[in-house]
Amino acid sequence: MTEEPDAPTAVEETLMRGVRRVAGVADSLVHHPVPNSARAFVNAFIGDRLDTSGSALSHGMGVRVRGRVVDLTDDGVAQAYPDASGEVVVLVHGLLLTETAWDAGRFGERLKEELGFTPVAVRYNTGLRISRNGHELQRLLTALVAHWPVPVTRLVLVGHSMGGLVIHSALAQAEVEAAGGSDWVSRVSDTVTLGAPHLGASLERGVNQAARVAGALRQVRPLARALGIRSVGIQDLRHGNILEQEWHGLDPTDHRGRRVDVPLHPGIRHLAVVGLLGKKIDGRVARLFGDGMVTAASARGSGRRGPEGRRFAQEDVVVLPGVSHIALVHDPTVYAAVRDRLAARVDP
Repeated sequence: MTEEPDAPTAVEETLMRGVRRVAGVADSLVHHPVPNSARAFVNAFIGDRLDTSGSALSHGMGVRVRGRVVDLTDDGVAQAYPDASGEVVVLVHGLLLTETAWDAGRFGERLKEELGFTPVAVRYNTGLRISRNGHELQRLLTALVAHWPVPVTRLVLVGHSMGGLVIHSALAQAEVEAAGGSDWVSRVSDTVTLGAPHLGASLERGVNQAARVAGALRQVRPLARALGIRSVGIQDLRHGNILEQEWHGLDPTDHRGRRVDVPLHPGIRHLAVVGLLGKKIDGRVARLFGDGMVTAASARGSGRRGPEGRRFAQEDVVVLPGVSHIALVHDPTVYAAVRDRLAARVDP
């Protein structure tokens, strides 16, 4: 069941009007960083409202090549990927970003050059529920595999930040929505999450608490309203929600949450890449700040109160000191860790 967001406030309406002036030309400048970055920012904070209102500013879930949506048909996919291989890596960006986030480090291109993967970049509305984006991603992957020009022999899913949660949401929902499992799931050999808040993001918890406190004080209620302009997608990051059962029926400002123990999908290798601002994973900086956005414990699913099934095995965690949250998509040490993992194939 999909919840309906509240009607836009005056502040939100003003923000939307301003961004339309910048982002309204995005369809003609499909790969220009300015309009696309503006749209990504707005989608992150009020994307749920944009979707409900049918706004053209809302990013639909889709595969993109040079900024344009790929038609997931036999002809559309063949034209977009004329040299497609049977090994495919799907890249899913995080909050506030689009698929262009992967360009700086040539993430997909290097995996193609060095390991033979065909990179597929996805864009989506990060303001929507993670469970909804997971549902849409599993539908996208079903169509992608069905229409891929050659048989898909290996599928790898890489997600940065929120994108990592969307990937695991898609895997969790695929088994339920397609009786016996979706065909694409059987092709997945690996998932890789880069700084994904598997146990939630402390920054969102802090903002939520600040908004609750400010709302109780008449003098600073305008601040509470400003802090309240956060999409349901951002609110999902508070606890790392990936299923509807984890949020449906709860107060959106609830600081406790309701976590469902969703095990990491069996039969697939799962790698968690953890960035650190400090030098040691057990140091004070790592415990408090992690990569600047997500704590080390959350990125590897090892919190004391976290679901046991989401805990990554020690050998499936790569810790990279000195790598910030945003740098996870382009830092060369991150790419090297992912490349080495994918190059070390495990026979079934």
